[in-house]
Amino acid sequence: MDESHSFISATLAELTRRKVLRTVGAYAVAVFVLLQLMDAAVEPLRLPDWLPTLLVLLVILGFPLVFLLAWYLEIRSDGVHRTRSAGLLSRSQNAFLFSFMLLAMAGLGYVLFEYYSGVFEAPAVAQVEPSRAFSAPENSIAVLPFADLSQQKDQGYFADGISEEILNLLAQVSGLNVAARTSSFAFRDSTSDIREIGRLLNVSAVLEGSVRTAGDRIRLTAQLINVEDGYHIWSKFYDRELTDIFAIQDEVASNIASALVDSFEGLVTKPESRTDSLAASQAYRTGRLHWWRRTPAELKRAIEMFATALEHDAQFAPAYAAMADTWLLLSLYGNITTYKATEKAQAMIDKALAIDPESTEAFAALGLARWQIGQMDAAESALRQAVELNEDYIPAQLWLAGVLGERGRYPEESLVLEQAMLRDPLNELLMVNYAGNLSTRGDWHRGKELLAGLLELRPDSTILLRFMAQMELYNGHLVEGWKLANRAFQLQPDNPEDIASLARTWVVLGDTEEAERLLLDGLEKAGQNAKLQNAYWMVLMATRRFEEAESLVREQMGQFGDQLPEALQRNFNFQLGMIALVREDFPRARELLMSAVSSEDDPAWNDSEIMILTLASLASEIVGASDDAAGLLDNAERKIRRARLNGVDNSGIYYSEAVILTLRDKSDEALEKLQEAYNRGFREQWVLEIDGRLDPLRERTEFLVFRDRIQEDLNQALAEIRALPLAFR
Repeated sequence: MDESHSFISATLAELTRRKVLRTVGAYAVAVFVLLQLMDAAVEPLRLPDWLPTLLVLLVILGFPLVFLLAWYLEIRSDGVHRTRSAGLLSRSQNAFLFSFMLLAMAGLGYVLFEYYSGVFEAPAVAQVEPSRAFSAPENSIAVLPFADLSQQKDQGYFADGISEEILNLLAQVSGLNVAARTSSFAFRDSTSDIREIGRLLNVSAVLEGSVRTAGDRIRLTAQLINVEDGYHIWSKFYDRELTDIFAIQDEVASNIASALVDSFEGLVTKPESRTDSLAASQAYRTGRLHWWRRTPAELKRAIEMFATALEHDAQFAPAYAAMADTWLLLSLYGNITTYKATEKAQAMIDKALAIDPESTEAFAALGLARWQIGQMDAAESALRQAVELNEDYIPAQLWLAGVLGERGRYPEESLVLEQAMLRDPLNELLMVNYAGNLSTRGDWHRGKELLAGLLELRPDSTILLRFMAQMELYNGHLVEGWKLANRAFQLQPDNPEDIASLARTWVVLGDTEEAERLLLDGLEKAGQNAKLQNAYWMVLMATRRFEEAESLVREQMGQFGDQLPEALQRNFNFQLGMIALVREDFPRARELLMSAVSSEDDPAWNDSEIMILTLASLASEIVGASDDAAGLLDNAERKIRRARLNGVDNSGIYYSEAVILTLRDKSDEALEKLQEAYNRGFREQWVLEIDGRLDPLRERTEFLVFRDRIQEDLNQALAEIRALPLAFR
């Protein structure tokens, strides 16, 4: 012990004599202060990305250097001298201490590097781009919402108006790619670095600005920033007297837009048929802001704003088209039947086209109207016309992608969405459809990552929450799916979409009582909403209340009177045929299901088409129409093959293949397909229980094990959910 104590004392004495600890300690304190200052200054001073990293590397190299200088040199009154080697330690002990201290200095430098390289590393951003990394087009720009710096904070509307007017003017410039408002305005009040915002929006330049008032004067400042290096391309300010605020907005926006166009090369202003009424234009743009939010209240507000636009300019075609597509959306999100919504929308579409036969907005609304009543060829034609007229009009691309997806043309759907996301990379509706496309084609993990990244930017987006809930649920993650659906419902408990989403989740989990309670409350508020009605039909089927299910379908049919479109008639016949089949009214089931089979020779696949064909085949076989049954199965298999060629690889297609193999008396192969469906997330026990197509498998041990495994998963999920604190339930 004495020898050990003597060595330690001698070591401390030697380090003190050489002033190593004092020197290294002072250097460490100085380094810490310097790096903290650098951390705080990176964004405000817009320092280059490489500067902090270079500083950290120099700091690391400095630790061993400072140690060596402190060990070998000492500062005296007569100058710098080599430290005398004489000391309490022997030569070997000195060598050991020197080596140990050198390693310690290197270790300290490494620790600092690990910490500060993480601090200065560019923050992880949401991966919202499609399958390939984006390279921003040379002539591309995003306009951020102008900041309201007025003392009273009462110029927000004016600031937004300036930004929106600049966006509107830039959108008319050929050769300039302008990030859509739905993406660029996501960064309102954001503290993110402009370079990172530009990369997220896939643009080469970002315009930001501010509005400040003082007495009866207003100052607007705008600066254009290069995304690549973070430096200003130009900066301008405008001082005006507060007289006609709309005139100021129009003038300044035009000046800024002109200056921006001059900053790029090879740009030409596109001719545009737009209103001469600034008030009409303002009301229209404000209406579109509400329109994108997709809640009943916001859509009603949008209609009010579009009506205001038409009051200021009765010949403003885009406002008529906007009224039309808003009524159509209200049939999905609000309390209006599809028939009434379509009737109102068609009148508005006709007015828009009469005013402007080449109205992009009108053709897009026409496509949506045809899609909602199942006229898929007409819908696709109208939407392609809209995209051809204006490829920057995002709603047309969104709905075209939806039509292509419903027709089973998933690679085409993906391409349309990717093109739209180049212009509007943070658009929630584009993103959820793109994620759904990925999930259908077996890459649901990547779709989940994209949505999770966007959710970090918009944590209260019920659009993202309920779609993520659906993806989790139908990929076997029951508890997480419920949590997301419940979170969306808690944010918007009166939104039919969120009510229906949570109710469907309860049905899958096996708690039909909770699902029915939710839906009955929802139907009291929005009794004509189709999504609530369809979710309630699911509850009635799961609880085997087939008479009530049939009454609900006939009630929906009655809303159309004599104007029921053929595609919707086929869908209602499908539902009625399914009910007749489970009630063992086989002749009636066959009649209804055969009339639900599409007469079009369309090989596209979706779950409903396969279900119609296979149910019709089963009913035909039971009543002795074996040739018809075989032909229907051949058709279903043809659609499955086409789906596989289009990349479909989810639980639904494996379940469909299991059904077809069962109907072809290939039970062993069918059971293997059911297992594959389970592996990919199939947990719909209620479907399994009422699906007569799988009856030949029900006595097989493998089927019983499969059914029991799903039930165990549901029981475990329900137990976990009910064990959650009330705040989460």
